[in-house]
Amino acid sequence: MNKFLGVFLFFSSLVSAQSSNYDSATEEVSIGDLKATNYAGDTLANAVYIYEKGFTEFDDNEDFDLVTKYAAKIKILNKDGMDAATIEIPLSKSSDGKKQVKIKDLKAYTYKLVNNIMTKKSLSPQNVFTKDNGNYDLKTFTFPDVAPGDVLYYSYKLVSPFVFDFKTWYFQEDIPKMHSEFTAKIPANYEYHTVLFGGLKLSSNDASVHENCISFNLTASMADCIETVYAMDDIPAFKEEEFMTSAINYKSRIEFELKQITRLDGYEIKYTKSWEDTDKEIRTSSNFGKQWKRDNLVDEILPEEIRALPNDLEKAKKIYYYVQENYNWNGKYNIHQEMNLKDIVKDHTGNVLAMNSLLHNLFDAEGFEVYPVMASTRNFGFPPRTHPVLSEFNYFFVHLNLDGKAYNLDVTENNLDFGRLPFRALNSYARLIDFENGSSWIDIEPETYSNYVFREIIEVQPNGTSTGESTHLLGGYHALRFRNMIAETSKENVFKNLSKPQSHTTTTKIDYVNLDDPEKQLQVKYELHNKSQKIEDLIYLNPFSFKFFQKHPFNLEKRTYPIDFGYKDSYMYSAIITIPENYSVTTLPEQKAFTLPGRTGALMFSATQVSENTINVQCRLNFKQAIYAPEYYEGLKILFNEIMAIQDHSLIVLKENS
Repeated sequence: MNKFLGVFLFFSSLVSAQSSNYDSATEEVSIGDLKATNYAGDTLANAVYIYEKGFTEFDDNEDFDLVTKYAAKIKILNKDGMDAATIEIPLSKSSDGKKQVKIKDLKAYTYKLVNNIMTKKSLSPQNVFTKDNGNYDLKTFTFPDVAPGDVLYYSYKLVSPFVFDFKTWYFQEDIPKMHSEFTAKIPANYEYHTVLFGGLKLSSNDASVHENCISFNLTASMADCIETVYAMDDIPAFKEEEFMTSAINYKSRIEFELKQITRLDGYEIKYTKSWEDTDKEIRTSSNFGKQWKRDNLVDEILPEEIRALPNDLEKAKKIYYYVQENYNWNGKYNIHQEMNLKDIVKDHTGNVLAMNSLLHNLFDAEGFEVYPVMASTRNFGFPPRTHPVLSEFNYFFVHLNLDGKAYNLDVTENNLDFGRLPFRALNSYARLIDFENGSSWIDIEPETYSNYVFREIIEVQPNGTSTGESTHLLGGYHALRFRNMIAETSKENVFKNLSKPQSHTTTTKIDYVNLDDPEKQLQVKYELHNKSQKIEDLIYLNPFSFKFFQKHPFNLEKRTYPIDFGYKDSYMYSAIITIPENYSVTTLPEQKAFTLPGRTGALMFSATQVSENTINVQCRLNFKQAIYAPEYYEGLKILFNEIMAIQDHSLIVLKENS
């Protein structure tokens, strides 16, 4: 055997043995847990849960409150994992403070291996702290005397008077877990919506019936209980990355929402509403439905020249831009706070509900087919589809049907064009409110591409510098982002921070075209005077004056949640480069082409000498989907590897003729 191969196999087996010492089947800390020095499931992990378990039930010893017993042991792998030694436990409380979750039997120990003997040090109660955070208290503590290699064990019991708020169990967190299990023991006459979130699968989902397990008072009959054990093994750490909506959408967890209780006499008490119930609640709400019926408040708002137009697309746009130009968003959502349309009509300013309710009523008063839409923003999380929960919505816009086409409209931003939602609202789906036919889900995905086109004419000088012009043509969300930034910053910052110039790129003049007309393509024009790229007697010319991307966005080994760009995207770089007289091209970059599976995206690059002194550079990149499933992650990583290499390392080599 090759001696180097033998050494490699020896160390591989040693690492594997060190990792397999863990006892992930029990909460008891073992010598193996302490001797282990790494975690094979994630060699970059700084800490790992070896074992975690929870058990929630209605406990007759605690006045039938919800009781959760929790225990976990954590391995600290290196000094960067020391943050895992600080534990935070939120304790919910009612707004009046009369009810609160209580914590009991808190124990925490730091286990060490000293001279091959296990020792432990316990947490002092004086080192447990409580912080008031309004609607909850935060109990915190840090394990004593922690060092890399230690194993931390802690356990506690939570007693909750909020019997309708069954424990949500998070299998996945920011450090990996070898084993996590949760047991729910629920009276058989309690019916819950039980939903597993995230892309990971359960390793165990076993239910058993316990007969005559509970009675809620002395005279009532005994009820059976259903005990279900949910477990996962080898759970990767949840790591956030670019192009995602809220992490709460994807962290693997199990949630319980009480649907109804069937009393032992057969009487049913419903707790989860149907959408029919919620539609009625919205219709009769003084904050929502009653405000959307107040068309009389907007009768005198629109100029007569707009009202006199036929109800076509031109009129719809004029109504939209009139509100956008004459009313201001105060930067707040607050859709569940009291809103009165009289205030925005008077003050010309309001939150997102007021602004878009005004737009809704103007369209409705003019006879358009328009609907309110309850939504949530990208950083807020998806509202549940299984059952209505109004508090899971934090945003609002309107939906207009006109001549067989649907438009989602939002007037909160001055630079939004008609039919485009703010990027924050691109959260996959929302609830359209229709009081006549019933509410329904609608998909939120822009139909058109957002385009970014670079067009350059460059003349290379004998000293290696280059001059010329670069015109950036922007549409869709690229144009929106630029217009918003231009309104807030200097031209120099737009050049440096938005346009992403190469290190050799400098500009002497910047101009804007169509800056104030969101209906038209924005043009940003630069006059270039680029630094020399000459080394000795050769010119090494990077044909890209600007970058598509500042950095590679995808760096995880594996991603378990979708890649959500928000919209379909397209880039094109076109450059005509004139080389100096008496110079010739010795090297051109290699042509490149890459296609994502299913032709859902593509990259093409070429640099061609079209005449003695002219080079034509073309690069096209498109993403045909707004959202890619995790299975596309590896392909997207390769695609971005290619585009980063093309924009950063492509070289045209020019040599002076002898």
